[in-house]
Amino acid sequence: MNMVKRIMGRPRQEECSPQDNALGLMHLRRLFTELCHPPRHMTQKEQEEKLYMMLPVFNRVFGNAPPNTMTEKFSDLLQFTTQVSRLMVTEIRRRASNKSTEKQCALLSSKDFKATTPSEAASRAIVQFLEINQSEEASRGWMLLTTINLLASSGQKTVDCMTTMSVPSTLVKCLYLFFDLPHVPEAVGGAQNELPLAERRGLLQKVFVQILVKLCSFVSPAEELAQKDDLQLLFSAITSWCPPYNLPWRKSAGEVLMTISRHGLSVNVVKYIHEKECLSTCVQNMQQSDDLSPLEIVEMFAGLSCFLKDSSDVSQTLLDDFRIWQGYNFLCDLLLRLEQAKEAESKDALKDLVNLITSLTTYGVSDLKPAGLTTGAPFLLPGFAVPQPAGKGESNQSHLSLPEQTTNEFAFGQSLFMLLL
Repeated sequence: MNMVKRIMGRPRQEECSPQDNALGLMHLRRLFTELCHPPRHMTQKEQEEKLYMMLPVFNRVFGNAPPNTMTEKFSDLLQFTTQVSRLMVTEIRRRASNKSTEKQCALLSSKDFKATTPSEAASRAIVQFLEINQSEEASRGWMLLTTINLLASSGQKTVDCMTTMSVPSTLVKCLYLFFDLPHVPEAVGGAQNELPLAERRGLLQKVFVQILVKLCSFVSPAEELAQKDDLQLLFSAITSWCPPYNLPWRKSAGEVLMTISRHGLSVNVVKYIHEKECLSTCVQNMQQSDDLSPLEIVEMFAGLSCFLKDSSDVSQTLLDDFRIWQGYNFLCDLLLRLEQAKEAESKDALKDLVNLITSLTTYGVSDLKPAGLTTGAPFLLPGFAVPQPAGKGESNQSHLSLPEQTTNEFAFGQSLFMLLL
């Protein structure tokens, strides 16, 4: 279980000898040739069986190899990627469909671990397919996932190929479904060599987010998410309540969205986020949920703040959207709410929120100009300097002309500076 040991930080198994590696590569090429040019017509099931035979061979050959050597050694890499990506998407869709979900639910339901909703049943069916079982190579879904993980490391052409086959949007849909996973029961007398269910779930979560982060380090997956209307799922996910045992999935959604903010904010993606009012969804989720603790809300805003910062380097649009959807008013209300709360957790959250808002006042590209002289205003104090704008995008002047009854960047920053003094 080489992949498992690597993820868990254990020493790697000894790498294959060059001779074994060469033989494995020859076997891989032969199997793929048989798949692409069969002597007789193959049914879809036969094609899938042949491809599943190739996955362990591919992992043994390239599991420890530098990613850039895949194309050099295996000239059919892009075709192979297309086949593996199609298989992954097909398997997930089968388990997400109503018929498969009902069958899986009937097979796996028990008094201690029972799916109660269609989305919960679908999430369970997908997870149980993808999780590792007794052995790595015998776990078809896990082997498929680790192959996708290796392929996602091999460069833009491979990622573009996976994007064409809808891998990013399919995985994001799964991530959203995983918020409905039931609690993992305590391990009770499993086999000696069998990983506990909680560890298997943790391994799946780590590899799953690795894949999405690798994919979203390129522009094409973000554009595919926008085209398939699945990008808004990430915005909803990072600001939605979930049970404590599923918090790693919400953090995973945040990691993926931060990766998109750094690498995937093309004109089309920004336009999609604006037209779908994704920031409005975030503000409303944080504002209206009664199940979120103050600290959770601040953590959510921390992720959203990073996204706004990165987006301000390329466009003013999303900062404008945050203002239009009353984001600054929400932050003022949250500050007051945290200040009035007596719990120690709220005090810590208040301190973190003030630090985040301090950074928020520097996003954009224009200097913050005072609207007029005000006695005792912090910008009149000796030695005070307004922070310089951090962004590289368009002008931020529009924020400074808001009506007085609406909180704008300058008024908000001015109030914040007074709090800090």
